[in-house]
Amino acid sequence: MEILSVLKFEIHRNIKSILIFAGVIGGFILLMSSIFEPAFFAEYNDIMSTISPEVLELIGGIVDMSTFEGFFNLYIFEFAWMWYGLYIILIVAQDIPEELEKKTIDLVLSKPVKRWEFVVGKQLRHLMTILTVLVFSVVFTLFAILINPNIIVAEVDIGGFIVCFVWLGVLLFAIESTVVLISTIFDRKKSTAVGFAIVMGLWFLSAYSGSIPVDNIEYLSFFTYFDSRSVLIDQDFTGTLGNILILFGYSLILSLLANIYFTKRDIPV
Repeated sequence: MEILSVLKFEIHRNIKSILIFAGVIGGFILLMSSIFEPAFFAEYNDIMSTISPEVLELIGGIVDMSTFEGFFNLYIFEFAWMWYGLYIILIVAQDIPEELEKKTIDLVLSKPVKRWEFVVGKQLRHLMTILTVLVFSVVFTLFAILINPNIIVAEVDIGGFIVCFVWLGVLLFAIESTVVLISTIFDRKKSTAVGFAIVMGLWFLSAYSGSIPVDNIEYLSFFTYFDSRSVLIDQDFTGTLGNILILFGYSLILSLLANIYFTKRDIPV
């Protein structure tokens, strides 16, 4: 099977950029964690308590920022689609279209590589990128917890952090598979624009569903199925596995659709 050949080539070609991105994210987590100070962020809680219930409902309620879990969830996990997702969108949206536009795909497909193997190999490279970044994220998060004197290690739910990072990985897979499907249809510029628009639109749909007069509309967005707050802050794992399976199933379906479309589409020589 030529999937591994495609994956090996892609990893070799992109290993430097993968490690740089992982290092940047890890460094960002370390930097953000260093500013955590319970006394300072306790004042944030006092300010938030003065906000009207309507506004609090819109933004998801008050999060206790005097705990490291609350701080980390707000600044890292709540905006993970930005810190992690935008880079994933950018590389995925341009990957396959660039091969088509530069005609380098002709060299690949002239070898005994089926089109679906080509797409799967590309996706595996994206998933390796996600895995590498998450491993760096976990390591740097644990390091930040150990070196910050304002954090009492014994009081931190390490297991909750690990579960949330695994859950984040599946969410990023959902983003990746969405954009992969788009990239098999459009050129680089359109894939990037449409990818950003759809992902940001889905995030807005989930984050601000309370302001949209349509019941349960948030369930149309895969972001709804990522709720790190329930695990990290409320320590409630109810529905976590189900949400992870929904995201994983969604990702597999879109990956399959991307393979089917790319296999059947006409590629001009």
